[in-house]
Amino acid sequence: MKTQFIKIFTTMFALLIATSLVISSASVTAQTTITNDQEKAMNFMENMLPIDLSKYTITLKNEYTMDELALGNNRKINSLTYQLKSEKSIVEVNFLVEKNTISLCSIAPIEGEVIYSKQYRNPLDAVKAFLEKYQTYTKIDSGNLITMLNSVDTSTKNSTITTENSKLEIYTIHVSETDLTEFYWTYTIAGVDYTSLELGFDKDGNFMIMTDTRGVFTIGDTSINISQEQAIAIALEKLQSYSYELPDGSIVKDFHVTDVVAMLYTVPLEYVDYELRPYWDVKLFLDEVTSGSVFGITVFLWANTGEVISISNMASGGIDNTNDTSLTSPNHTLLFVVIAVVAVVIAALAVGLVVKRKRK
Repeated sequence: MKTQFIKIFTTMFALLIATSLVISSASVTAQTTITNDQEKAMNFMENMLPIDLSKYTITLKNEYTMDELALGNNRKINSLTYQLKSEKSIVEVNFLVEKNTISLCSIAPIEGEVIYSKQYRNPLDAVKAFLEKYQTYTKIDSGNLITMLNSVDTSTKNSTITTENSKLEIYTIHVSETDLTEFYWTYTIAGVDYTSLELGFDKDGNFMIMTDTRGVFTIGDTSINISQEQAIAIALEKLQSYSYELPDGSIVKDFHVTDVVAMLYTVPLEYVDYELRPYWDVKLFLDEVTSGSVFGITVFLWANTGEVISISNMASGGIDNTNDTSLTSPNHTLLFVVIAVVAVVIAALAVGLVVKRKRK
């Protein structure tokens, strides 16, 4: 779990840098009006974060919107970064706001230590207190999530707790010389993950990060009528008529498959408006690398009907979706936007720790 988590962060950090090149950043220094998203962010800071705001001067450092240009679909995500400055520390608080909902909040100490208004003995005590308060704040029933914490040992060792439709994973990530304990709840149906809530605290129980997709996405048809074997059979049949064209006009076809991996996922596709539905991701690995450095073919199909969503190449340079104009491919970048921002936060945390030690 930890290894996969860190690998995802490393990859998505590069993705965020690339994405930011096409996002227009808006300076807020000359801004005279307070937007709705800014009001939401400030309200969250004042009512949910255990920071002693009376000790800080708060400045909106930057705000920018990731929209169709950056995300490639109809989603719109607003990013806000606040700088909290006191005589002893500088802290950045980051927010993502989507569909009028805060989907991410994180605290990154840049210099010195965060001045907290309340201290907890350990991450478990901290997460219980936060979640109980957060349930009232969001008006989203989190009773089942709170109950699951009663089965957790105070040492918060890596573990997984599962109920009928909820799964709680607890794991620790080592950042610089700090342990970040993550509590990750997922709403699951038939073993497939849908919306989630994630809360992260350092070893002393100090809040570091929250991501919450429950207020952003709805859940559509969750039926899985196509088995893994059927999904693979459909993908292999689709492959028989699939071909792609090279820049010189030549056509590549007649592929030979040596290995197949099929997994169920729920990702908001660009023509599904904030609705999560299960689909099969079938990866067909070829017996040899073909022209264009293609080593495999990926087929996406709906789990309820078996309808093929898209088919695309897996190449050494990435996934090539340009060869199948009749189908729209799932935009996997969307799934990782929040994770990418988290990567930046963790990187900032590490930098903050280094700066703090140098100044001692």
